[in-house]
Amino acid sequence: MQRIIPFTPARVDNSDDNHIIVGTLGELAKISAEGELASKVSTPFPSGISCSTAFEGAWLGIWVEPEMRLARMASLDIEADWQDGATRSALRTSDDSTLVHPAEAIWSRALDAEPTAVCQVEGGFCFALRSRGVYRMDIEAKEIWRASMPSVIDGKRRGQETAISMSVSEEILRIWFDNGLVVDLSMEDGIELDRRNLRVGERIEAVFHSKNEHLLALSTGGIVRTDSEEILESHPTSGPVMAARYQDGAWEFTGWRLDGRLSEGILEISKRSEIGVGFVGQRVLTNDGTLADFPFTRS
Repeated sequence: MQRIIPFTPARVDNSDDNHIIVGTLGELAKISAEGELASKVSTPFPSGISCSTAFEGAWLGIWVEPEMRLARMASLDIEADWQDGATRSALRTSDDSTLVHPAEAIWSRALDAEPTAVCQVEGGFCFALRSRGVYRMDIEAKEIWRASMPSVIDGKRRGQETAISMSVSEEILRIWFDNGLVVDLSMEDGIELDRRNLRVGERIEAVFHSKNEHLLALSTGGIVRTDSEEILESHPTSGPVMAARYQDGAWEFTGWRLDGRLSEGILEISKRSEIGVGFVGQRVLTNDGTLADFPFTRS
């Protein structure tokens, strides 16, 4: 197999025409559904990208540099040729690091807390800041509303849980926490509408969404299918799941030396030698930068 990506990829974000490949050190590249490199590799900001999403003709990234206690949120034009930004040494020696931002950004903001989840919503996006709050913004990053960060189910351990994912269902913004807490906020004003606790038994590493159901990836391996109200089924896996998508009535997933498919309660698993980090068309992008066939055909 030919290596397509010349860096170590961490995940894949999907846009209308291209797939945005996010590297472990903050590298970015765009590839087509056919697996062809559609842009040069760039590093707009010298730190890792903790979370990101494509929206409204742009790509939104959140860069976090723990050592220097820096966080940036910025939007890049999907159609533009992305450029390299400041080097890490330049960032370290800058007289005012808050003035250093990702290169060629449509807009960029310095943040005083770590964002842990972001999602596209109609006309903009929402994000969560650790121990701070939840925010809805328009496409130009102007604040529409903010809400305080919901506490855990008993209200006694505010700040101990982490919001790891967000999803939208009609007029509800759903916040998913790593301890199984799910909180519904009004999309209109951020007021809390409901909450419940999915008792999965261990920490949730990631949440993958479809229109009516969700797949939880557990930190030590294992998947849980839920409709956000209750657990529908759960299955062990030999390692953590890194990426998943819902296609034609089935969940397809890839991860730590495995690929899998879950349909109508039947789980199929296939081993692979590398780590799958995301899907590009009908293939899997692995952590060595190559594209490999997904082993399960659709009925």
